Amino acid sequence: MNEKIITHADLLPRGSCPSLLMKHVLTHSMGDQVFDGRSAPGDGYYWCARTCRCVGPDDEVVHPKDCVATRRCYDGPRAEA
Repeated sequence: MNEKIITHADLLPRGSCPSLLMKHVLTHSMGDQVFDGRSAPGDGYYWCARTCRCVGPDDEVVHPKDCVATRRCYDGPRAEA
């Protein structure tokens, strides 16, 4: 059984907005392995660095699947580590 190890960083969309923040970044590592079937990184607590709320500058909910280049308030690509 040779399953690929999935981490929270793997679940973060490429080119996600750098203003996207999540509790997992503050309490754990994005390199932590994911053991369940979740489709988004972290534990579900997301907020925008620009508004400090769970709603972005465009009044839409903050979520990794939504905070990408097609969003009106997108703040440029996230720096790759």
